[in-house]
Amino acid sequence: MDSKQKSVIVLVIVILLFSGIAIAITSFLNNQNMENNVILTKIGQIDTGGGTADVKVVGDIAYVIDKNEPTPGGLVLVNVSDPTNPSELSSIHDGGLPNKVDVADNFAFVADIFEGLEIINVSDPTSPSEVGEYTGSGEIYDVQVVENIAFIADWNNGLVILNVSDPTTPAYLSSYPILGACHQLHVVDNLAFILDHRNYNTGVKVLNVSNPLSPFLVGSYMPDDELWNPFIHGDYMYACNHEADGGELLILDVSSPSDINHTSIFDPGGTIFAVHVEGTTVYAADYQLGLLVVDVGDVENPTMIGRFYDGGGSINLDVVGDLVYVADRNGGLEIIQVSMVT
Repeated sequence: MDSKQKSVIVLVIVILLFSGIAIAITSFLNNQNMENNVILTKIGQIDTGGGTADVKVVGDIAYVIDKNEPTPGGLVLVNVSDPTNPSELSSIHDGGLPNKVDVADNFAFVADIFEGLEIINVSDPTSPSEVGEYTGSGEIYDVQVVENIAFIADWNNGLVILNVSDPTTPAYLSSYPILGACHQLHVVDNLAFILDHRNYNTGVKVLNVSNPLSPFLVGSYMPDDELWNPFIHGDYMYACNHEADGGELLILDVSSPSDINHTSIFDPGGTIFAVHVEGTTVYAADYQLGLLVVDVGDVENPTMIGRFYDGGGSINLDVVGDLVYVADRNGGLEIIQVSMVT
């Protein structure tokens, strides 16, 4: 072999070597997003049907609402004991349009826009079965269960409170009607923060629900913005702005529910659909920008410290430890590991 042939072979080897390195680097960057002091790494993903809308993680099970499972809508149970290799255990759908899910004990409570509240026994995650339902107006958008009480956002009927101590026979306790439409809520420390969504009635109403038989209004905040998916943490409510020209995160001081005040805005330029707050860290599902991590140590000056993006579609999320479970409308359930760099 002459020296010219040897040079060509060496050149080919070098090109292949650098191509391999380039591919490895590209793969690494596609699975890790680094910004400031946070590294976000996608460690697992599973297609749940094609229209993932909500997720709640309890133990080793992720309870996922997928609006295309089958078509439309279903509850999908995913084994996440190994978050790098999530696997579907089962799914259940009997009509309607499931929208949100909460889990208490061995039961999943599904808010179905068309059929009301569905109560599903998930004690055997491989074989879930519906055991009870509450139809109400048939337009239930959100649900949260606290002990044996289910708080539901019933579009035309406002906040509806049910006794679910017997899941097979949910019992109506009371309701609080509103002029607009009740579509989302968050209950904390005997206060129910409910969102009112209809024309000039948009905003948040705060109800004292210490006596579930007799809720009463203690405060309200009616901005020009359309609030979406409230999350209460400490003295603050974090809510998305779903006005046509919105998309940002609004932070409100709710330490005095009778006197709610605007604190600050975090506007990354996308459309935030949902948030989860841990300590001074906000995890935000942004439909355009992906998963955002925001530092609110200085709540008046929220600062983005991390971002994971692999194509958009993030619409909801749950956080357990250092793992963020993202309901991605286009990508199914994505599992992102968070590493704080010191």
